Amino acid sequence: MTLVDPLEVEDQYGNPSPAADYGPGAPRRDVRGYMQPNTSTEPAETGRQPKITRWRLFTYSPVGAREQVEWRGRTFRVDGDPEMWEPAFGRTRFWVRLTEVEG
Repeated sequence: MTLVDPLEVEDQYGNPSPAADYGPGAPRRDVRGYMQPNTSTEPAETGRQPKITRWRLFTYSPVGAREQVEWRGRTFRVDGDPEMWEPAFGRTRFWVRLTEVEG
């Protein structure tokens, strides 16, 4: 999978804005991890019908809260701060909640 670290987008006056650019110029790094589906919801409303899918990522690589995950042609946003577990013996592990919205 690929982690995408966004670039800060500046406004017309050169001030940084809260918008983030995940386009082709954003730094990317490939990591190994395990993706696990968590939940999926489809609100029963008239009009636009978004499908919200939540996944979990387990990895040894640190993941930032603003990064995106690209995996098998899909794009996921990190939902909240990733959790970290530092065992007494062994490698540090990261659990990351991911969200994908379609529609």
